[in-house]
Amino acid sequence: MPGHSGGVHTCGFSIILDPDFRNAKCIVVWGLGVDTSFRAIFRKPILEALSEGAKLIVIDPVKTPLAERADIWMQIRPATDCALALGMLHVIINEDLYSRDFVEDWTVGFDELKKHVQEYSPREVAEITWVPEEKIVDAARMYAKNSPACIGTGVGGLCQNVNVFQANRAIAILASITNNLDVPGGQVNHPLVLREKSSMSAQYDAPFGDLTQEQIQKRLSIGNVVKYDGFQNAHPGSVWPAIREGKPYPVKAMLGIATNSVITKENSKHVRDTLTKLDFFVVSDLFMTPTAEIADIVLPVAHWSERDEVIDAYTKNYIFCHRKIVDPPGECWEDKEILIALAKKMGMEGYFTSVEECLNDRLRRVKITFEEFREKGMIESPIAYKKHEKFGVFKTMTKKVELYSEALKEIGSDPLPVFREPPESPVGNPEIAKKYPLILITGMKTLNYFHSSFRNVASLRKLMPDPLLEIHLDTAKERGIRDGDWVKIETLRGSIKHRAKLSERVDQRVVAAPHGWWYGYRDGWKEVNINVLTEGRIHDPDMGSGVLKGLLCQVSKADSPPVEITAP
Repeated sequence: MPGHSGGVHTCGFSIILDPDFRNAKCIVVWGLGVDTSFRAIFRKPILEALSEGAKLIVIDPVKTPLAERADIWMQIRPATDCALALGMLHVIINEDLYSRDFVEDWTVGFDELKKHVQEYSPREVAEITWVPEEKIVDAARMYAKNSPACIGTGVGGLCQNVNVFQANRAIAILASITNNLDVPGGQVNHPLVLREKSSMSAQYDAPFGDLTQEQIQKRLSIGNVVKYDGFQNAHPGSVWPAIREGKPYPVKAMLGIATNSVITKENSKHVRDTLTKLDFFVVSDLFMTPTAEIADIVLPVAHWSERDEVIDAYTKNYIFCHRKIVDPPGECWEDKEILIALAKKMGMEGYFTSVEECLNDRLRRVKITFEEFREKGMIESPIAYKKHEKFGVFKTMTKKVELYSEALKEIGSDPLPVFREPPESPVGNPEIAKKYPLILITGMKTLNYFHSSFRNVASLRKLMPDPLLEIHLDTAKERGIRDGDWVKIETLRGSIKHRAKLSERVDQRVVAAPHGWWYGYRDGWKEVNINVLTEGRIHDPDMGSGVLKGLLCQVSKADSPPVEITAP
C-alpha cells in the first residue's frame, strides 16, 4: 500500500500497477528483482525494450542479473531510497531538465518543491546513500533526457521500512515533473476493469459503505494516511497490543485465512506468543503451518485448482477467468464458502448466498455472468492515455498533481517528501552498530519458491535445500566463514541460522537473507525463520509499514546446524 498510496496522493493513481516498460526509452528498476518478482508481467517487456536500445538504470543493494546489464547500477544503502529520489529531483530541477509546460499546467507546489530539494544535493545524498555523486547526477540526466521513461518499483523493498510512503511520493514526483504520467512508455493509468469490485478497490471502505463512521474510527490501524484513506486493514502492530493488553479495546478471537502469521509477520516470537493469548483462534489453510499448529480449529480448504475465481490483481487492463480443474476432496471448502457459511451462522444479512452469486456480483460492471466468463476466458479493456487532458483533472483534491500536498499537511503528514534515517542504522544508532555492524536485508526471493510455499516439493527443494545468507567474500573471511557454512544471524530480537553464500553481489557492509523458511527443520519457525530478527514495534508514520529492510545485525559461524526433520 505505500507504493500505491504514494502515487494516489501525488497524481491520483498508483504508479506501480503498470509501468509501460515495453515502450520506454529509459527504464528505471528500483528495488525490484524482476528475475524472481513480477517476472511474468515485467521481465519480458524490459528485455524487449533493452533489445531495441532502451537505457537501463537499476537501483538495488544487490547486483541482480538485470543490474549486470544496466547502463547505471546504483548500489544503494538499504532504506535510503527517499534521499536518492530527492537527490535526483535536485539535479533535474536545478539543471532545468523537467517539463516546464506540464509543471505549469498540471501541478501545484513546484516552488515549494524546488526550495525543498536544495537540501538534497548529490554530494549530501551520496553520503547518505553510499551511491557516488556522479552516478546520482548521471542517472537523473539519463532518466530526464530519455522520454518516455518509466520506473518499476514493485511492492517489496520500497514498501518495507519507516520512510516508504514518502519515498514513493518522491518517485511519483520524479515521474510527474518529467511528464511521464499516463503516456505510452511511462507510468500508465489503467482504470481497473471491475472498478469498485476489483481486488484493489476491495482494500478500501468506499466501494462497500457498510461501516458507520463511528465503526471506522474504531479500526485498529497505524498511520495518518491509512486512517484518512479508509483502508479495510488492521495493522498487526496495532492488533497485537489489543490482544495482549486490551488496548484500545480487547481482541479475543481471530480467523486467519491462508495467513501464516508466525512466519510472515515481524518479530515472530512476539507474534506467536500473542496469538496463543487469544480466547479463540481459527486458521483455514492447506498445510499444518507453525500458525495452524497453535490454532483451536483448523479448517481444511480448497486448493486454487479446486475453485473458480475472477483474477484481476496486477493484470493491467485485463481480467482473467480461473476455472476450477477438479473438485476439492472430502470436506475441503474454498474461502468464500467458509465466509458465506459463517455469515449465515452469525445471522448476518445482505451477504451472498453462494459462491456463484459472489462471482457474478464482481462481474456486474462488465455485464457478464461467471458462466459466460468461463467460456470467454478473459476480458480486455481498451487503453486510453493522457486522460487528464481529456477530462481536465487528475484525481486529487486540487485536481492537479500535488508536488506539495495540503491534504497531507492537514492530516499531520509531511506535505513534501522528507528523508528519515532508518531506526536501526550505523548513522542513526552508532552504539548499536558496534555490536551489530552489518545491515540486513530480508525478503530475498528465489525462482523455485513463492514466499513460504513449495519447500515441501522435493524437486524444488533440491534446487535450494537450505536458506542462504548472501554475504560478501571479505566480510565472511573476517569471520572465518566459508561458503556453505552454517552461520548465526543475530539482531536485537534474537538469532537464527542460515547457510553462508559467499558473494560479491552485496556490499561488504550488507547481508541479504530470504524469507519464508521453516519447513523441514525442528522448530523451524524459530531456528531458520528470518522474521525472528525483524522489528514489529517501529512503523512508517504514514502507512504503518514495518521494518524488514535496513536492520542492524551480526553474523558469525554457527556452533551447529539446525536439526532437519522429515515433515509430513
